[in-house]
Amino acid sequence: MLTAGQAQNMVLNPSFEENWDCPFTMNQLKFTKSWFPFGTADPSPDFFHSCNTKNIMGVPKSVFGEQEAHSGEAYIGVISYLTSKSGRGWRVPENHREYAMVQLTKPLVAGNQYYAEMWVNLADNCEFAINDFGMYFTRDMPSFDWQIMNFNHYKPQVSNPKDRMLDDNENWIKISGTFTAKGDELALTIGTFAPDSALKTKKTKRQFSHIRDKRTPKHLQPQISYYLIDDVLVRPVDPNESIYPDPEIAKVEPEDEYFGPAEVGKKFTLQNIYFEFDKAQLLRTSYLELNKLLAYLEKYPRVKIEIEGHTDNVGSREYNQKLSEARAKAVVDYLVAKGLNEFRLEFKGYGSSQPIVPNDTPQNQALNRRVEFVILEN
Repeated sequence: MLTAGQAQNMVLNPSFEENWDCPFTMNQLKFTKSWFPFGTADPSPDFFHSCNTKNIMGVPKSVFGEQEAHSGEAYIGVISYLTSKSGRGWRVPENHREYAMVQLTKPLVAGNQYYAEMWVNLADNCEFAINDFGMYFTRDMPSFDWQIMNFNHYKPQVSNPKDRMLDDNENWIKISGTFTAKGDELALTIGTFAPDSALKTKKTKRQFSHIRDKRTPKHLQPQISYYLIDDVLVRPVDPNESIYPDPEIAKVEPEDEYFGPAEVGKKFTLQNIYFEFDKAQLLRTSYLELNKLLAYLEKYPRVKIEIEGHTDNVGSREYNQKLSEARAKAVVDYLVAKGLNEFRLEFKGYGSSQPIVPNDTPQNQALNRRVEFVILEN
């Protein structure tokens, strides 16, 4: 039975119980709903569930050892530290990391305080324990792109105390804290954000022997620090703050100063439009802005617009083109579903061809991922 505190949670699928399929091997975080993998090199985070009965990715038994879930029947796992001197083992850069990311139920409110916690456990079958693990909240999804990270960009708001080694492979350890939001943070990323040079490491006298390259000498074998994660919680400190955005409203009073006068050729960037990661599925946090656009178009019934989708430069041009077009169409579909005449709407995807700022930082990439509309007729 859930307590009030457990029920008040801004994290979707916080204990990983909701899944698309049963995991049968590593690198299948995609099988658990709402969570997305990131990292600085392949492979990606792992998903464990009791539905796997072959002791490979099961709960409690798996290739990483034996551990009951903190609650329910599932958890996930990430590599937080890896050392390898071998060219025949995993070819990885320095600061190898895996991360798990989830979108919250609504953007955080600037100046408000939030409490966050998660439970972690050091896997049985790994060679190192470390002291760094944290929860990082951002306005948009961090762009790691499987490359070496500049850790100066990533400062988690909630972290394990630096003087505490996360070396318990039997009991779950709680990492928690309270922080003040800068505003509009919607993405939560979990993992280790300190570089190798800043980590405290401790040998466990155990090893992960699965799929080791037997041709590589023992002293050159890759060695890892690997943590299981369960029961992730984020909630407002103020009990009166809802964990959901303002309720979708049937009618919004149009304000000319919000979008400006309805002049042919004018272009506007829609604010707070969010999609599921790498998909064209609108999140409910987008509805308030789209309802303002709907009211604006209802006030000016002769206006015809084109919805334009844009992406950053991550991924191929062809892929970004298709994604931007699909997202623009999703906005049009929403407006039509609300009763707007489809003949007043056009859509087009521009991929990464029209950046408004250089794609040189995660913040700038977030700005380039946008939806705009231009007035075609009045």
